[in-house]
Amino acid sequence: MDIKIAICDDINEMCVCIENKVEGILKNKSIGYEIDIFNSGEELCRMLDEIRYDLIFLDIEFPKMDGIEIGKYIREIKKDNITQIVYVSGRKKYAMELFQVRPIDFIVKPLEDKQLERVIDIYIDIMGGMKNFFEYRKSYSHKKVELYKIMYFIRDNRKVTVVTSEEKDAFYESLEKVYERVKQYGFLFIHKSYLINYRYIETIRYDSVTMTDGTEFSISQSRRKEIRKKLMEIMSREL
Repeated sequence: MDIKIAICDDINEMCVCIENKVEGILKNKSIGYEIDIFNSGEELCRMLDEIRYDLIFLDIEFPKMDGIEIGKYIREIKKDNITQIVYVSGRKKYAMELFQVRPIDFIVKPLEDKQLERVIDIYIDIMGGMKNFFEYRKSYSHKKVELYKIMYFIRDNRKVTVVTSEEKDAFYESLEKVYERVKQYGFLFIHKSYLINYRYIETIRYDSVTMTDGTEFSISQSRRKEIRKKLMEIMSREL
Protein backbone atom coordinates (compact mmCIF):
# COMPACT_ATOMS: atom_id res chain seq x y z
CA MET A 1 0.00 0.00 0.00
CA ASP A 2 1.32 3.44 -0.97
CA ILE A 3 2.21 6.08 1.62
CA LYS A 4 0.15 9.23 1.15
CA ILE A 5 2.45 12.19 1.74
CA ALA A 6 1.76 15.93 1.88
CA ILE A 7 4.47 18.58 1.69
CA CYS A 8 3.47 22.07 2.79
CA ASP A 9 5.80 25.07 2.44
CA ASP A 10 5.13 28.56 1.08
CA ILE A 11 8.37 28.33 -0.91
CA ASN A 12 7.59 25.97 -3.78
CA GLU A 13 11.28 25.25 -4.45
CA MET A 14 11.54 23.82 -0.93
CA CYS A 15 8.52 21.58 -1.56
CA VAL A 16 10.13 20.29 -4.74
CA CYS A 17 13.44 19.74 -2.94
CA ILE A 18 11.75 17.65 -0.22
CA GLU A 19 9.69 15.79 -2.82
CA ASN A 20 12.76 14.82 -4.86
CA LYS A 21 14.73 13.68 -1.84
CA VAL A 22 11.82 11.69 -0.36
CA GLU A 23 11.07 10.07 -3.71
CA GLY A 24 14.66 8.87 -3.98
CA ILE A 25 14.63 7.42 -0.46
CA LEU A 26 11.30 5.62 -0.96
CA LYS A 27 12.35 4.21 -4.32
CA ASN A 28 15.54 2.83 -2.75
CA LYS A 29 13.42 1.17 -0.08
CA SER A 30 10.92 -0.13 -2.68
CA ILE A 31 8.04 1.69 -0.97
CA GLY A 32 5.13 3.01 -3.02
CA TYR A 33 4.03 6.59 -2.50
CA GLU A 34 1.71 9.44 -3.52
CA ILE A 35 2.90 13.00 -2.89
CA ASP A 36 0.85 16.22 -2.92
CA ILE A 37 2.36 19.71 -2.61
CA PHE A 38 0.72 22.68 -0.89
CA ASN A 39 1.97 26.26 -0.61
CA SER A 40 -0.31 27.41 2.23
CA GLY A 41 -1.78 26.00 5.42
CA GLU A 42 -5.28 26.97 4.33
CA GLU A 43 -4.91 24.95 1.15
CA LEU A 44 -3.70 21.91 3.07
CA CYS A 45 -6.48 22.14 5.66
CA ARG A 46 -9.14 22.28 2.94
CA MET A 47 -7.73 19.10 1.43
CA LEU A 48 -7.70 17.41 4.84
CA ASP A 49 -11.51 17.46 4.70
CA GLU A 50 -11.23 15.01 1.78
CA ILE A 51 -7.99 13.08 2.36
CA ARG A 52 -6.13 11.75 5.40
CA TYR A 53 -2.40 11.77 4.74
CA ASP A 54 -0.10 9.23 6.34
CA LEU A 55 2.86 11.61 6.59
CA ILE A 56 3.02 15.42 6.37
CA PHE A 57 6.17 17.52 5.97
CA LEU A 58 5.13 20.90 7.36
CA ASP A 59 6.90 24.25 7.43
CA ILE A 60 6.29 26.38 10.51
CA GLU A 61 6.47 29.95 9.25
CA PHE A 62 3.66 31.01 6.89
CA PRO A 63 2.27 34.50 6.17
CA LYS A 64 -1.14 33.55 7.64
CA MET A 65 -1.91 30.18 9.25
CA ASP A 66 1.38 28.90 10.67
CA GLY A 67 2.55 25.32 10.98
CA ILE A 68 1.74 25.05 14.68
CA GLU A 69 -1.86 26.14 14.01
CA ILE A 70 -2.09 23.60 11.21
CA GLY A 71 -0.79 20.86 13.50
CA LYS A 72 -3.36 21.78 16.15
CA TYR A 73 -6.08 21.75 13.48
CA ILE A 74 -5.09 18.18 12.60
CA ARG A 75 -4.92 16.98 16.21
CA GLU A 76 -7.68 19.02 17.88
CA ILE A 77 -10.24 19.83 15.17
CA LYS A 78 -9.88 16.80 12.92
CA LYS A 79 -9.17 14.59 15.98
CA ASP A 80 -6.49 12.86 13.93
CA ASN A 81 -3.79 11.21 16.04
CA ILE A 82 -2.71 8.81 13.31
CA THR A 83 -1.28 11.14 10.66
CA GLN A 84 2.43 11.62 11.35
CA ILE A 85 3.77 15.19 11.19
CA VAL A 86 7.35 16.27 10.49
CA TYR A 87 8.14 19.94 11.05
CA VAL A 88 10.65 21.65 8.79
CA SER A 89 12.09 25.01 9.82
CA GLY A 90 15.10 27.25 9.49
CA ARG A 91 15.04 27.83 13.25
CA LYS A 92 15.41 25.49 16.22
CA LYS A 93 13.52 27.69 18.70
CA TYR A 94 10.13 26.06 18.09
CA ALA A 95 10.95 22.52 19.24
CA MET A 96 9.36 22.68 22.70
CA GLU A 97 6.28 24.55 21.39
CA LEU A 98 5.36 21.54 19.29
CA PHE A 99 4.72 19.07 22.11
CA GLN A 100 0.92 19.19 21.87
CA VAL A 101 1.06 18.46 18.14
CA ARG A 102 3.21 15.37 18.80
CA PRO A 103 5.35 15.41 15.63
CA ILE A 104 7.64 12.49 14.90
CA ASP A 105 10.55 14.77 14.02
CA PHE A 106 11.76 18.35 13.71
CA ILE A 107 14.15 19.03 10.81
CA VAL A 108 16.22 22.19 10.54
CA LYS A 109 16.96 23.68 7.11
CA PRO A 110 19.06 23.28 5.04
CA LEU A 111 17.86 19.73 4.60
CA GLU A 112 20.20 16.76 4.38
CA ASP A 113 19.37 13.39 2.86
CA LYS A 114 20.23 11.60 6.10
CA GLN A 115 17.68 13.71 8.01
CA LEU A 116 14.89 12.73 5.63
CA GLU A 117 15.94 9.10 5.58
CA ARG A 118 15.81 9.08 9.39
CA VAL A 119 12.24 10.42 9.19
CA ILE A 120 11.21 7.69 6.78
CA ASP A 121 12.81 5.05 9.02
CA ILE A 122 10.95 6.44 12.07
CA TYR A 123 7.69 6.38 10.12
CA ILE A 124 8.25 2.78 9.01
CA ASP A 125 9.01 1.81 12.63
CA ILE A 126 5.81 3.50 13.85
CA MET A 127 3.75 1.83 11.15
CA GLY A 128 5.21 -1.50 12.24
CA GLY A 129 3.87 -0.77 15.73
CA MET A 130 0.50 0.20 14.27
CA LYS A 131 0.18 -3.25 12.76
CA ASN A 132 0.42 -4.79 16.23
CA PHE A 133 -2.58 -5.70 18.33
CA PHE A 134 -3.30 -5.80 22.03
CA GLU A 135 -4.98 -9.12 22.76
CA TYR A 136 -7.01 -10.09 25.80
CA ARG A 137 -9.55 -12.64 26.98
CA LYS A 138 -13.06 -11.78 28.03
CA SER A 139 -15.29 -14.54 29.38
CA TYR A 140 -14.86 -17.32 26.83
CA SER A 141 -13.88 -15.10 23.92
CA HIS A 142 -10.53 -13.87 22.63
CA LYS A 143 -10.37 -10.21 21.58
CA LYS A 144 -7.81 -7.91 20.02
CA VAL A 145 -7.59 -4.19 19.28
CA GLU A 146 -5.09 -2.18 17.25
CA LEU A 147 -2.48 -0.76 19.63
CA TYR A 148 -2.39 2.66 17.96
CA LYS A 149 -6.11 3.15 18.68
CA ILE A 150 -5.73 2.65 22.45
CA MET A 151 -5.78 5.93 24.39
CA TYR A 152 -5.48 4.52 27.92
CA PHE A 153 -6.17 1.71 30.37
CA ILE A 154 -7.90 2.23 33.74
CA ARG A 155 -7.75 -0.25 36.62
CA ASP A 156 -10.74 -0.76 38.89
CA ASN A 157 -9.85 -3.45 41.43
CA ARG A 158 -9.14 -6.57 39.34
CA LYS A 159 -10.84 -5.23 36.24
CA VAL A 160 -9.07 -3.22 33.52
CA THR A 161 -10.97 -0.97 31.11
CA VAL A 162 -9.32 -0.32 27.76
CA VAL A 163 -10.44 2.92 26.11
CA THR A 164 -9.80 3.41 22.40
CA SER A 165 -10.55 6.23 20.00
CA GLU A 166 -13.71 4.32 19.05
CA GLU A 167 -14.99 2.37 22.07
CA LYS A 168 -14.17 0.90 25.47
CA ASP A 169 -14.23 -2.59 26.93
CA ALA A 170 -13.31 -4.29 30.21
CA PHE A 171 -11.44 -7.47 31.06
CA TYR A 172 -9.62 -9.06 33.99
CA GLU A 173 -5.84 -8.78 34.11
CA SER A 174 -3.14 -7.12 36.18
CA LEU A 175 -2.37 -3.61 34.94
CA GLU A 176 1.29 -4.35 35.59
CA LYS A 177 1.12 -7.25 33.13
CA VAL A 178 -0.68 -5.05 30.60
CA TYR A 179 2.13 -2.49 30.90
CA GLU A 180 4.79 -5.11 30.23
CA ARG A 181 3.03 -5.92 26.98
CA VAL A 182 2.61 -2.35 25.73
CA LYS A 183 5.42 -0.26 27.24
CA GLN A 184 7.56 -0.45 24.09
CA TYR A 185 4.81 1.32 22.13
CA GLY A 186 4.83 4.63 23.99
CA PHE A 187 2.60 3.79 26.96
CA LEU A 188 3.30 5.45 30.32
CA PHE A 189 2.39 3.97 33.71
CA ILE A 190 1.60 7.29 35.39
CA HIS A 191 -0.42 5.96 38.34
CA LYS A 192 -1.15 2.55 39.84
CA SER A 193 -4.58 2.79 38.16
CA TYR A 194 -3.73 4.62 34.91
CA LEU A 195 -1.74 3.51 31.88
CA ILE A 196 -1.78 6.04 29.03
CA ASN A 197 -0.69 6.24 25.40
CA TYR A 198 1.77 9.11 24.93
CA ARG A 199 0.33 9.98 21.53
CA TYR A 200 -3.06 10.89 23.02
CA ILE A 201 -1.73 13.38 25.57
CA GLU A 202 -3.30 16.80 24.99
CA THR A 203 -1.65 18.66 27.89
CA ILE A 204 0.88 17.57 30.47
CA ARG A 205 1.57 19.27 33.79
CA TYR A 206 3.84 18.40 36.69
CA ASP A 207 1.18 16.36 38.49
CA SER A 208 -1.41 15.50 35.83
CA VAL A 209 -2.17 14.92 32.16
CA THR A 210 -5.19 15.71 30.02
CA MET A 211 -5.94 13.33 27.17
CA THR A 212 -7.33 14.25 23.75
CA ASP A 213 -10.82 13.11 24.81
CA GLY A 214 -10.74 15.56 27.74
CA THR A 215 -10.09 12.97 30.46
CA GLU A 216 -7.68 14.17 33.15
CA PHE A 217 -5.44 11.80 35.09
CA SER A 218 -3.20 12.51 38.06
CA ILE A 219 0.44 11.42 38.01
CA SER A 220 1.48 9.65 41.19
CA GLN A 221 4.02 11.64 43.17
CA SER A 222 6.32 8.62 43.32
CA ARG A 223 6.25 8.30 39.51
CA ARG A 224 6.67 11.93 38.45
CA LYS A 225 10.44 11.85 38.10
CA GLU A 226 10.32 8.60 36.13
CA ILE A 227 7.54 9.90 33.85
CA ARG A 228 9.46 13.11 33.10
CA LYS A 229 12.50 11.01 32.23
CA LYS A 230 10.51 8.72 29.92
CA LEU A 231 8.85 11.71 28.23
CA MET A 232 12.24 13.29 27.61
CA GLU A 233 13.46 10.02 26.11
CA ILE A 234 10.46 9.90 23.77
CA MET A 235 10.83 13.55 22.80
CA SER A 236 14.56 13.14 22.18
CA ARG A 237 13.73 10.32 19.75
CA GLU A 238 10.90 12.14 18.03
CA LEU A 239 12.01 15.77 18.05
